[in-house]
Amino acid sequence: MTFRRCWVVFGVVALGLLSRDVASRAADTAAVFVEALRSRGMHDLTLDYLERAQHDRLVGNEFRKRIPYERGITLKAQWRHATSIPERQRLAAEARKTLEDFATTAKEGALAADAQSQVASLLIKTATRELALLKQRPGTSAKNKAIRKEARQNFQDARDLLTKSEKLMVAELAKFSKTLDPKTQSKEIDQRLRMRRKLAQLRVVRSRLLHQMASTFKSGAKEADKLNEKGAKELVALYDKYSGFSFGLRARLVQGECYLDLQEYKKAIACFDDVIAQSGNSNSLRRLLTSAMMLEARCYIEQKQYAAVGKKQGVWLQERQNKVSVEPDVLAVKYQVAEAMRLHSALPKTEEAEKRQLLLSAKDLYRQVAKNQNEFQKLAQATLVETFGNEATERPVPETFADALQAAKDAINDKVTAERALSAAEKNNPAAVPALQETAEAGLVDAMHFLQLAQQLVDEETPREKLNETRWLAGWLLMQDEQYYRSAVLGSFLTRRYPADTKAPKAAQIAMISYQKIYQKARADAGDAVSPKTGHAAADKLKNLASFITRRWGETDLAESAFGLLLGFSIQEKEFSEALQLVDQLEASRQPVFRAKIGNAMWETQLRAGSQQESTIDRVAMQRQALQILSESFSALKGDASARDTLAATSLYLVQSKINAGNYAEAIQMLEDPQAGPIALSKTTGRVASRPVYAIEAYKSALRAYVSVAPPKTDKAIATMAELEKVAEKTSSGGGKLTRVYVNLGVQLKRQIKTLQGEGKTNESKRVSEAFVTFLDRLSQRGISDPIVRRWIAQTYYQLAEGLEGDSSAEKMRQTYYAKAQSSFQALLDDPKITSGDPNKLLAMKLQYGQTLRRSGKFKDAVQLFESILVEKEAMIEVQKAAAYTLQEWGNASDATKFDEAVRGTGPRNAKGKKVIWGWSQMGKVAGSIARSRPEMKARFKDLFNECWLNIARVRYFKAMKAKGVEKKKHLKGARDVVKHIIDYYPDMLETPRHKDFDNLVKDIQRAEGNASPDGLKEFVQAP
Repeated sequence: MTFRRCWVVFGVVALGLLSRDVASRAADTAAVFVEALRSRGMHDLTLDYLERAQHDRLVGNEFRKRIPYERGITLKAQWRHATSIPERQRLAAEARKTLEDFATTAKEGALAADAQSQVASLLIKTATRELALLKQRPGTSAKNKAIRKEARQNFQDARDLLTKSEKLMVAELAKFSKTLDPKTQSKEIDQRLRMRRKLAQLRVVRSRLLHQMASTFKSGAKEADKLNEKGAKELVALYDKYSGFSFGLRARLVQGECYLDLQEYKKAIACFDDVIAQSGNSNSLRRLLTSAMMLEARCYIEQKQYAAVGKKQGVWLQERQNKVSVEPDVLAVKYQVAEAMRLHSALPKTEEAEKRQLLLSAKDLYRQVAKNQNEFQKLAQATLVETFGNEATERPVPETFADALQAAKDAINDKVTAERALSAAEKNNPAAVPALQETAEAGLVDAMHFLQLAQQLVDEETPREKLNETRWLAGWLLMQDEQYYRSAVLGSFLTRRYPADTKAPKAAQIAMISYQKIYQKARADAGDAVSPKTGHAAADKLKNLASFITRRWGETDLAESAFGLLLGFSIQEKEFSEALQLVDQLEASRQPVFRAKIGNAMWETQLRAGSQQESTIDRVAMQRQALQILSESFSALKGDASARDTLAATSLYLVQSKINAGNYAEAIQMLEDPQAGPIALSKTTGRVASRPVYAIEAYKSALRAYVSVAPPKTDKAIATMAELEKVAEKTSSGGGKLTRVYVNLGVQLKRQIKTLQGEGKTNESKRVSEAFVTFLDRLSQRGISDPIVRRWIAQTYYQLAEGLEGDSSAEKMRQTYYAKAQSSFQALLDDPKITSGDPNKLLAMKLQYGQTLRRSGKFKDAVQLFESILVEKEAMIEVQKAAAYTLQEWGNASDATKFDEAVRGTGPRNAKGKKVIWGWSQMGKVAGSIARSRPEMKARFKDLFNECWLNIARVRYFKAMKAKGVEKKKHLKGARDVVKHIIDYYPDMLETPRHKDFDNLVKDIQRAEGNASPDGLKEFVQAP
């Protein structure tokens, strides 16, 4: 990201800061800016700004000192939003180190204290999250123990950090005068008050960590008891000190938790009663109140005082109108009350009437908990099935349509609830699985029964929409039960008979899914005997239904899905004419967008066929038809804002087709169309065009067009590169994405030049090459500092030179391009900023530079460079191969002594006395060993093994071609013997693509021996 862009973003963000209070506006501008970025989740941008702010003279010294702190806070915020485990671990480690280093450097002050607290917070959240995941997905005993141990250590580290933070905060508070004047020092009074509150909260958190550490041991363990006892002692002191504040009540609540785990129930209840009494009706303390209620209920339940729960927590639910609340905290209380009622009903002294009432009330509470997301949901779902079983599903016989429909819905709810509980039961409570399966099955049967009964109870007053609701529910249940034919028929009936009904679109969706299932099953059952006609009946019904949906609900997501099915069948069966006929049935105004989609699909199909070398379709004819459809659609959709997503693909495909056809001026005209060109569309909010990948493709196409047109539009090409950089920054991979874009662009241009050469357009291919080089030269002259772009320029020079290999008329141009590549790579390697960067990237750049020297015929320089790499990284196979090929080519070009070095190796000796350049012989041994011992790498290294032996044979052939008489015959025989050895001992080589290279080499040997009709490997064996 450029520094200029940071300040553009700052200008935008600052607009949102104008309404802040005076204190915020008076704060350091940089600090306000950073906080604004961070609050909006722009963490990468924040880190980039902080990096640049270190050297920005406009940034104040005070803020510059706290940059490491701000960076640590930002990394922690980024950690909270990370999803992958490796990324979370990396960010956590980096945030911790950054903040701890800052605290160590700062030594004192409020920020140093806060840095310590922030690290402690990170450790606590990490440990808590790991323990929660462990509870959900327990692993092996050893793994569980290790996770708990690590969590315990994190909690302990957090306590140590909070202790350090406490000392710093106490020191800061001591700096305040003991007597502050409210009239003149109100600001200092407020600061002191805020710091005292932070200190109190810190102390409560630190003491609570003892209880959390205790939770990492098994219940009742001596270590856990000691920690809880210590925690209770610390927390009671904090409560006594801060009892008038919310954090004092929090200390009391956690103290009660410590006593609860110690099974000192009276002390625990006393703590919870204090919290309940002081919370009262305060909304700010509502969560403390409900937590206390829930924990106190646990105390009573563990003492088997079930009636006490009903009298206190049960009455509280009634009085506070919490009976219908679905908030997680309240649901936790409801679960405990339900548990107390259930256990109370099981006591021997409970009378039958009271038992029924208790179970009825418990069942109602369990159902509320089971239906809503909370920590006790799965337990409530399992309890409903395990405790109440079939009794839970018993329902009165409905006497009216409305009652029957409601009974069906209740049965469906039971079915869904049981199915949700099944996944948890399979892992945590296998014994409950049969009962849950039985309940789910019973729910399905009951629901179908009540739906049939509802249809029997229909009378003249029954609303038609309610009757259709029973049909839709029945179709859904049949689909759930995998009775796809029946659900398809029922869904189709409701769709076609009552298309205006609100349930018709849902019924259509059921029918489509069911027909798809029938079709897929037919093809799966056919196995190897599958044919285009397999599942034809279901496919026809599906296509007819999809056609109806498209006509009826043409502007909905359902219609999009239906047409997608039609299009999918058309693509699969390559029957685009059928799809076009369906579109012809639509209103004329709605046809262009669907025709454009078909054209897009045809274009993609022929592209796919080309990449996969599929010969079953006429690509030229399909291209021609697709382009005609796309051109017509483009003109029709230009002014249709609702069709921008489809137009985006159409516009881009047309541009790319014009570039491929060499119509660069036309491509540029369409690219720059202010209304419908890809560049203009990429700046809209369309679902397709607004994606960075679309903008990248648009600008990439523009770049190709600008450098290919005659004369090239170099200035526009350079401006386009600036736009490309901006778009690439918006992607998650940033610079890496830009690098891939540039490399891909170079590949495309290289392919374009190859195509022109293949079509005999030699002059055109050279013109495009020269135009592109002119653009690259201009770009280099601008003094580009971005190493990514500079590396791309060097690589592209190299690729362009490589593309001219084999064209004798372009030899001078090829050498010019190689020279440009050399100077570009040399400049990169002479830049200390680049050479001091990532060592792996540096080695890769050296390899590319070495390849450039090799291709230019500067073999000695290339070998020396490869040696310098291999001294550091001897096992870099690509470098070993490049070195061997260079020596081989050197021998063929001028110095025959290099042939032996290509095979046997050369260069300085390593610690084991081996040459750092292995040569084909040693490389082949290494490849063979890895292929035998590493199954996952066998394919790659087996191919390298074959390549090594191919070149050992080639070297002997090259030696022969430089010799005469007996010496020549000896080397030719040696080359043939190598090939025969490979075939005799490694016949699987004949099943690989390498057999063609061996075949060509043997033919060369046979020609050198005077055979005018060489047959290659047939001399040894019938070649595949």
